[in-house]
Amino acid sequence: MEIINILGNNAVFAGLLGVVIGLVTQIIKNWKRKSTEGLSFWWVFLAGYSYFSWLIYGIFKRDIFLTIPQTLGSFCMVIILFQFWIYRKK
Repeated sequence: MEIINILGNNAVFAGLLGVVIGLVTQIIKNWKRKSTEGLSFWWVFLAGYSYFSWLIYGIFKRDIFLTIPQTLGSFCMVIILFQFWIYRKK
């Protein structure tokens, strides 16, 4: 296996680990509390924009190492943004 593929596999693993531990945990926490209190909407929005931008770039470059974690990250950020809407104070 070439070094570039080893580095790419490591990057995918690190990206997925960050999404699964960080974002999925946050989604579950928001759901249990029925609140997004303590989260910055603009941080979530801009992080989601970043995930989505990297995803589009990875698709155009046909780079699986970018596409896999960015797809999951984008999906999770959409869920968190949706949670901002559902749990907004009325």
